[in-house]
Amino acid sequence: MSDSRQAEMEGQQDSGGETGVLDGHACRTDEFIPPVRLRRRTVLTAGVMVIVLGTESVLVAPYARRAAGQLAHVRPMWLLLALGAEMASMMAFARLQRLALGTGGLRVALGSAVATVFGGNALGATLPGGSLVSITYRTRRMRSWGASVPQIGFTHAATGVLSTIALVVLAGAGKTLAGDGSQLARVAVHIGVICALTSAALILIHHAAVLRRPANALLRLWRRLRRGSAGKATADRLLDELAAMHPPARFWLRGFGFALLNWTADCLCLLAVCHAVGARPALGTVLLAYTAGVAAASAMPLLPAGIGALDAALVLALHHGGVASSTATAADLLYRTITPGLVAVAGWVLLLRQRRRTARGQGPCDGACAVPTAPSTSPAASLAGWRR
Repeated sequence: MSDSRQAEMEGQQDSGGETGVLDGHACRTDEFIPPVRLRRRTVLTAGVMVIVLGTESVLVAPYARRAAGQLAHVRPMWLLLALGAEMASMMAFARLQRLALGTGGLRVALGSAVATVFGGNALGATLPGGSLVSITYRTRRMRSWGASVPQIGFTHAATGVLSTIALVVLAGAGKTLAGDGSQLARVAVHIGVICALTSAALILIHHAAVLRRPANALLRLWRRLRRGSAGKATADRLLDELAAMHPPARFWLRGFGFALLNWTADCLCLLAVCHAVGARPALGTVLLAYTAGVAAASAMPLLPAGIGALDAALVLALHHGGVASSTATAADLLYRTITPGLVAVAGWVLLLRQRRRTARGQGPCDGACAVPTAPSTSPAASLAGWRR
């Protein structure tokens, strides 16, 4: 064998060293992290967590003193019900993301999906950047499972659309139970607009030829700015991948069910903690308080877990619904202890476990990487192993 041929084979082996194989499909593993670097990152992460959590504790300390009486007499059965409802909410969101990835041709283990949801919530709840950090983490996890860029984009978009519709439905139900049935028409209009925009986007995606013109124009502009070559072939492949995704009607029905279960179970957690501290708010009041809190937190995505904004909205809405101020504060503190408190603790335990596995060279696949289920001749399968 010639020296050039041997060098070529060694280069191929080196380039393939960063990927593992499971059932004949490529599965990326992260770069091996030395123990010293791992310890430094762990210490830095722990320091940031201590600072953020300490700041949060200082901010809520005055409210905690006012609600100490109610928190000292929490009803255990209602607290257990709240914990169960929050677990059901996390499971529903994990199944929603797993369903969306499955539509793009990937089969993901439910345990990996649940661990990713817990880890994303832990990062979003304790690090500056809030939901943006959580989305970034979930995106990286999907990439490690073998999802392509279009599949990840579709997953985020579909879960966002379905979650928005479910939250609007929940808000409409709260207003109706509160005696304001006149808002049903506005809720129907909002849902109709969201569905129309989603349908238009899907129709546009399925006609990839229409999107190639603006995509090529952006590529030409990019070449002028960077004075280099742009990947026109890659852009065409991504458009073909998007056009090949045809989510059936049952996906939207099941996805809406998971999204509605996600919000409803989380709202039931809030209702349970209200009963745990001795409050008896009406269901309509809890629904309005919950949707108001979620809307306030969504308006400030850089805040970890919407701290301050969500709490103020919850307490004010519950108090407006007839709950005493100290009792509403106690309910909010107990609810926030569960989510993001206990959820973040569980998420960080899973994150540290993933990091240790990566340090040992096992990669982020958790022993069960996603396996592409689309035929190898389809555009979806051709990009299923696409890596950056």
